[in-house]
Amino acid sequence: MTYHVRVRWDELHRAYEQGSHEARYFLDVQTGEIVPVFVDIVERGGNPDDVKRIAAAVNVRFFLIPHKPSHEGYAEMEEFIGSVKERHLKEQLVEAIEGKGAFRRFRDVLAGYPAEEERWKELKNERANSAIETWLRENDIDIGEG
Repeated sequence: MTYHVRVRWDELHRAYEQGSHEARYFLDVQTGEIVPVFVDIVERGGNPDDVKRIAAAVNVRFFLIPHKPSHEGYAEMEEFIGSVKERHLKEQLVEAIEGKGAFRRFRDVLAGYPAEEERWKELKNERANSAIETWLRENDIDIGEG
């Protein structure tokens, strides 16, 4: 069965990028709505009706949108750094990704290099789009822009 859903691509993309073990996003194939479920709120007893509604229809009506694990994001940064030609920028990026806060520091360094920052954003978007497209195919979901 193929699901035909009207949903905005940028919303799918945001759910993919922002999803984590603590924040899950589900696509409602009936409405095109992206429904967030925050684990800490569920654990404290919040949103019981939403959780029950989603749990009762997982992979029938509500499909869990995948998220990029942090280790994949880190590997993408390392790969990108390997492609940087300018020695000083490469050194700054290598230093930026060491330890806690690596993702923020990486972005902060790139902010000073607009062309490389744009190249990074394009790489990230291509990878995210590919992962989302694969997920849609695997779940027989055909989207139209909402």
